[in-house]
Amino acid sequence: MRKIILVSSFIAILTSCASAPNHFIINTAPVISHNAPIIKNIGITVADPRARQAILRLTEDGKHSYISSNISTTELVKQGLSNNFRQQLAIGMSPNGEPTLSVTIDKMALKLEQGIVSYETQSLIIFKVAISNGAKTLNKTFKRQGTSKGPLKADIAVLESEFSTLLTQLYNDISEDPQVRSYLTL
Repeated sequence: MRKIILVSSFIAILTSCASAPNHFIINTAPVISHNAPIIKNIGITVADPRARQAILRLTEDGKHSYISSNISTTELVKQGLSNNFRQQLAIGMSPNGEPTLSVTIDKMALKLEQGIVSYETQSLIIFKVAISNGAKTLNKTFKRQGTSKGPLKADIAVLESEFSTLLTQLYNDISEDPQVRSYLTL
């Protein structure tokens, strides 16, 4: 009887402090080591045609809940890419610049399966990028994915940090791609 009370108390403590977050916060600002002067401006557009623009899908006890970012996904990606391109390539972004960079968010999701004593996550981000420099257009797809597992309840702050890191890695993949650099400098 005492074991049952102890186990019940332990489970109650684990679940009593849990509350679903209202927003999924993603950091868009890279760590800036120096302030490079902007040598060129390019145009940028970001589209998110997904039916559900939430980033986090939480599954607990067979029930799904969806949590969005604190800002729109299009603005999040636009800010993140702008910061990354400014830092990595000394390129600024404006609505009317040439050449133009168009990003379509194909997938941008973190699935969290929360169990009683453990959790598992799967992250997937896919961007379709088109760069038009007047003479030619480059179309490329960039993808990043990750998984994690852990005991007890998932810490949303840790998941936010991991997803932000994955997103920053994808921004770096785009800005460091030789074809992208070639199309942007013509």
